[in-house]
Amino acid sequence: MGAFVYSAPMARAPSVGVARAAGPGPATATAASTEPPSTSSPAAGAGPPDRRGERPGLVAAAALLALAVPLVIALVALAHPRWYPVLDNAQTELRLRDVGTGHPPLIGLGGRIGTAADPGSHPGPISFWALWPFYQLFGASSWAMSAASVCLHLLAMATILWIAARRGGARLVIGAGAVLAVLAHAYGAATMIEPWNPYMPVLWWVAFLMACWSVLADDLAMAPVAALAGSFCAQTHIPYLGLVVGVGAITVLGALALRFTAAQSARRSSKRVDTRMGEARSAEGGANVTADAGANRARWLLMAAGVGLLAWLPPVIDELAHSPGNLSIILEHFSQPPEEPIGVGGGLELILLHLNPWRLLTGQQFLTGSTVPGIALLAVWAGTVALAWRRRDGVLLPLHAVLAAALALGVLSASRIFGFVWFYLVLWAWGITALLLLAVGWTVAVEVSARLHQRADRTERAGRAGLAVLAAATLVLALLFGVDAARVDAPAAQRSQVLGRMVGPTVDALAAGRSPGGGRDGRYLVTWTDPVHIGAHGYGLLNELERAGFEVGIINGYRAAATAHRVMDPGTYTAVVHMSVGPDIAAWRAKPGVEQVAYVEPRSPAQRAEYTRLRARAIRGLRAAGLDDLVSNIDGNLFLATFDPRVPEDLKDQMVRMADLGLPFAVFVGPPSAAD
Repeated sequence: MGAFVYSAPMARAPSVGVARAAGPGPATATAASTEPPSTSSPAAGAGPPDRRGERPGLVAAAALLALAVPLVIALVALAHPRWYPVLDNAQTELRLRDVGTGHPPLIGLGGRIGTAADPGSHPGPISFWALWPFYQLFGASSWAMSAASVCLHLLAMATILWIAARRGGARLVIGAGAVLAVLAHAYGAATMIEPWNPYMPVLWWVAFLMACWSVLADDLAMAPVAALAGSFCAQTHIPYLGLVVGVGAITVLGALALRFTAAQSARRSSKRVDTRMGEARSAEGGANVTADAGANRARWLLMAAGVGLLAWLPPVIDELAHSPGNLSIILEHFSQPPEEPIGVGGGLELILLHLNPWRLLTGQQFLTGSTVPGIALLAVWAGTVALAWRRRDGVLLPLHAVLAAALALGVLSASRIFGFVWFYLVLWAWGITALLLLAVGWTVAVEVSARLHQRADRTERAGRAGLAVLAAATLVLALLFGVDAARVDAPAAQRSQVLGRMVGPTVDALAAGRSPGGGRDGRYLVTWTDPVHIGAHGYGLLNELERAGFEVGIINGYRAAATAHRVMDPGTYTAVVHMSVGPDIAAWRAKPGVEQVAYVEPRSPAQRAEYTRLRARAIRGLRAAGLDDLVSNIDGNLFLATFDPRVPEDLKDQMVRMADLGLPFAVFVGPPSAAD
């Protein structure tokens, strides 16, 4: 990504008034200066590149179109067969239905936060409110939820390209397009179509970092963008919370420090103008320019503060309305984690693994491997930071500063991970890696441009060649992304199919009034016993019955996942709809007054035999490892047993295979007493 070779003339007449940083952003300070600019950097000293004839808007539109087409292909592929969301996706759709009702979402999706008595959720509901307009536009179906997710990713892409146009014109737009193509290919179409909370912020995190860079480069019009993008990331998935707060605070403090330094310089410059020219009017004009610029900056900062306050109003309302509020639960949980964090060494290793450019290009999300490529990239990046510092580059240095802050805070954030280290906890690291490559490439290109500045023909040829390579790479990656998109499956496709086979018979039985409960006028408590999938299909069944128009609810223990307003107290429901998995089926068949309305066996005879063999082997292995306390979880909570850190890797692989094979499902409808 090293093709940002400038073609601006090196000799420029000294300017009187306000000098601009590279890019069409707001003015930077040297008010009423008559001193010629420094020529130490083509990007900063020589003034902005000569962009006559460039059309960054058209370039951005072309890049966005190239990346949008594969996502449209993915949505077409997802249209059939129908997708039945399970677990977190079902919980997300429940909340989308709550937007605009008397129970609007105030906090985020339930997570592994808090305790059973006081379960917590991710910080805020902004993702639900952002998805909702598109969800409604496309028909309020499960497919519409995927379409809404794609729209949010496209908006993030458009924002990134827009910021790139402000910072570096069409040439940086091409570089940013290449970054987006790399990230889209790495994350894959499946990530872009799934409205899962760890997936939705991955590109908004990049937009946030670029907006912070703009603010440090004195483009304060990007401060509201940073506030909105940062709030989206921090509220949607909690690993971003510390990162956004930290990078945001450093950006604000850095911008204030730079502004103070620039103001001091402007006052000294105004005094020199007054002395040399002997005119009070010149100094007064410089002061007026500075005052106008200051008022404009203040407006953008106030707007950013307003955006932030509005975005965080729902979580604050929840905090004031409940005791403890969700924010208090989050603070308590992470200040006193239930398990020992992996520490700074573990956090550094995780970041270095994600700084491997090859893994980024190939989309390998393994959490093991060599850290050498990551160390090498850091070394190269440090060298380009030195180059930018030597030139005092006023555009590149803020970018490097934001990335340095993100890296340091990333290590700190990763070091606080405890429990099983899931891949989705550090998806943000690839965004940093992609921007590091962009910063390295741009800095090298500026250096090359400076060394070739006396040979304008060479500079122009090198620039065009580099940009052509980037554009070609973007198209190739977009094509690969399109191939991936054409083959995309629905999220958790196998579980979706199983749920779909249960939903139809259950809806028919309830609607016909054949089972207890009162037909469509009944109130149904939905419960489940699921030793394999932590209730994934149960939340899906709840979601589908609500979609079908039935009044359904949950027990209090599910309130963080399925929202508190859906809790049904004993005596308030007319029947129980229960989903059984595995051994629980026989227990419910024996209950009086209960009718089985659906049954699904997802396994072939050979797979059933395989499950039996793996179960016996897992029990023997746990006992041999001295983990007798986990044996009961093989039939009671396979998920919990699988990801216990004490379990050897070979046993873990066997239990993962058991979960993939699954167990039979049945749905029962019975009187309220059946829930006891």
